[in-house]
Amino acid sequence: MRCPNCGQENPAEAKFCGKCASPMQATASSKGPASVAAAAGGGEVSQGLKIGIIVASIFIPLLGIIMGFIFLNDPNPAKKAVGKTWLKVGGGIMIFYFIVWLFNHN
Repeated sequence: MRCPNCGQENPAEAKFCGKCASPMQATASSKGPASVAAAAGGGEVSQGLKIGIIVASIFIPLLGIIMGFIFLNDPNPAKKAVGKTWLKVGGGIMIFYFIVWLFNHN
C-alpha cells in the first residue's frame, strides 16, 4: 500500500508509513473479516481463552492480573467483564499464595 503523503510503499497491514509516519488509510478491499472485527473493537472472548487464562492464573497469578488490566481497558463491555474476572482470580490467587507463604515462614 502506498502512503498518501510521501508515496512510500508499505505493507498492507501498516497503520503508519514507515518513512514519514503518516497514518495509512486502509481501503475497503484490503480489509478482511478479521481486520473489520478488530477495527470495530469487536468479538467476544472465546470460552477456551476465558478458561485458559483462569487455569494459567492458578499457576502464574501475574498473568491473570496483567490480562485483566488489558481487557478492562477495552471499550467492549463483554471484554471488560472477562477482564474483571481475570483480575479477581489473579489477585485472589496471589493473595492466597502470600498467606500460605506467611504461614510457612513463621
